[in-house]
Order: sequence, then structure tokens, then C-alpha cells
Amino acid sequence: MRRVRFFILLLGLTLLPQLLAAGDLTRWLASEGQLALGLSVPALLVALNLPMLAEVLRRRLRVSLPRVLAAFLQTLWTAWWLGSFFYAFLRMGWTVAHLGSAPMPIWLCLAPFALALYGTLFGARVLRRERVTVPVAGLPAGWRGARIVQLSDLHSGRHVTRQRLAAIARRAAKLAPDVLVVTGDIVHNSPAFARQAAEAIASIPAKYGAYACLGNHDFWAGADAVDSELQRAGVQVLRNRGVLLERGGDRLWLCGVDDPWGGRADIKAALRGRPEGTATVLLSHQPNTWPRAQELGVELQLSGHTHGGQVALLWLHRSLSLARLITPFVAGLYRAGRSYLYVNRGAGTVMPMVRLGARPEVTELTLVPADEVTDDLALPAHAAS
Repeated sequence: MRRVRFFILLLGLTLLPQLLAAGDLTRWLASEGQLALGLSVPALLVALNLPMLAEVLRRRLRVSLPRVLAAFLQTLWTAWWLGSFFYAFLRMGWTVAHLGSAPMPIWLCLAPFALALYGTLFGARVLRRERVTVPVAGLPAGWRGARIVQLSDLHSGRHVTRQRLAAIARRAAKLAPDVLVVTGDIVHNSPAFARQAAEAIASIPAKYGAYACLGNHDFWAGADAVDSELQRAGVQVLRNRGVLLERGGDRLWLCGVDDPWGGRADIKAALRGRPEGTATVLLSHQPNTWPRAQELGVELQLSGHTHGGQVALLWLHRSLSLARLITPFVAGLYRAGRSYLYVNRGAGTVMPMVRLGARPEVTELTLVPADEVTDDLALPAHAAS
């Protein structure tokens, strides 16, 4: 119920820029002699909030739109919603620059909506491959050059479909992982979509297995049900526990914790049973557990949750992201002493389904001993594909 109230509040707060854009559109169409369009089109665009409200309330009111119609309305609403938000800021800047009200060129008025439409149709769907070399202190020779492929935030549901999950899985499979990990938010808001996510994950061949931790959405949907589907598909779910992996006769401790928002993250329990001196990789949906992981001697933590902010200027500086409101660890690789954190932007999206400057990703992390890599080489190597 708390999440429902949050999304209703979000819709309410974002009505103001929509009304501003709708009012300006009405006046412009009326000035062009199109009064009928001026009265109808903006009203229809603002009315798109109603089916989105129905989607938010569907659990309580049992409102269920057909998938194709829901996807169409979601796309149209998102482009209009985000475009209005950008338009309001643009109009404010234009007014300040001209020391008062002044008409803007038509192309400039349309630019925010074109940008939002791009982020909805392409930015949220075009998966980016990230290749990162990570120095791991104490990494044994047998694990040198091992590839961990990380997926995160799949958000399997009505809008991230079985077909979309299969496409993500095919991209991950091309990277031929030694170890496959999924760092939480397997489903969006219902355990009914856990099976299709589990099947997609299980379809990715990995020499030393597939592993996952659970995120806040998994707990909100039903952690045990999501856990059960993943385990049934052959994906090990690491809930405050770890496993010892062997490669080339050497060992690596892989562990995971529950999400602190919905469960209980117990890093000490996840490390219990770890042989002394064994290099450790921790799966934690929330990057904010990293300071505690550092204290307990974790060499590498893999996280998600942030989506890179979904709307960001990561290419300029990664702190220029909406995710900065909830964590200092927005996206990419971070270092503190001998410990590293990688924050994956996720492969799925949540409402609103848009990404600008923070494309979805699948990540290939190559492990190397810390003493073999300079600081310059310990940075993400971005590879668009």
C-alpha cells in the first residue's frame, strides 16, 4: 500500500508540468485557428494519467488492461510525462533569459518531447555491453582472467516480457561467462513472472554456475516464491550465505545477502564458512552495503538497484544522476583501499519506462590479481553494441 501511495503522489506532483505544457499547446493551436484540436488533444494527453493510475491500482481494483494497449499507453504517457517535465524547465530558462514571457520556436518546444520519445523507444531497450577489468586482492592464479557476467534489475513483469528477457539472455550468453550472477530485482511486482525470468537466466550457459541475490522488488512481490522458481531452474539464490567455487585448483568465495529494504542483509552470515584468506565476491542488490563489506574484508561487491538514475548525464559525470538522491554509488566501478564495488545499471526498467544517458547494460567483469594491474587499468572499458 505504501508503494501505491508513493506512485499516486508521483503522478500528482508531475501533473503541474503536464498542465503547463497542455495549456501552452492549447493556446498555440487556438492561435493557429485549430480551436477544436486545442481543446481535445491536450485534454487527451493529460487524461493518459488515468490508465497509468489504473495500472498502479490494479492489485486493489483488479484493473487489468490488455498487454498491447497497456504498452502503447505506457509509451505514450512516458514520452508526454517526461517531455512535459523537460519542457517546464526549458520554458523557465527561456523566460529568465528573455527577462519575461517570450514565444519559443516550434522546434525548441518539440525538442523535449522528441528527446523523451527517444528515451522511451530506444534508450530503455537498447542493451549496452560493459567490459570491466577488476583487480582483486589475493586472487589466486586459477581465477586469473575469469569472467563474471552480471545482470541486474530485470524487473520481469507485464512490461519486461518473456521475449525481452530471452533477448537479454542471448546477449549475456554471447559473453561465455565462467560465472553468471544476477544482483536482484528479478521480478517487478508479482511472483507470477518469476518463472519466465528464471528460465531466461537458466538458459545462459556458465561453466561454474548461475547465482543470484534478491532485491527489494523481489521481497515486495514475495521473496520465497521468487527464490523457489530460481532454485527450480537451477539458479542458486544466495540469501546471507556463500559457496566455495573452484577453478584451476584454486578457490573463490562467492556469497550474497538479502536486500536491506525488504529483508535482512547479514554480511557476516554470508561470510561464515569462508576459508581464511580466500578472495571474496559479494552479491548485494543495494550498493549502500559496501562500506560494511569493506570492514569485513570483501574484495569485490557487485550491486544494482540504481538503474544509473534512468535519467542522467553519466557521460559527463556519474554524479549527475537522479540515483544520487539515494546513494553515492550511482553506476560503474568504485574503489576504497583494496575493495572494489561495481554498480550495474540494470537490464530492465520500472515505471516510467524510459532511460536517457543511463542505458540498460549487461556486464562482463574480468578478474585479475591486484598486483598485476595499475590504477589506470582498473577503470570500466565501455563498449557499445
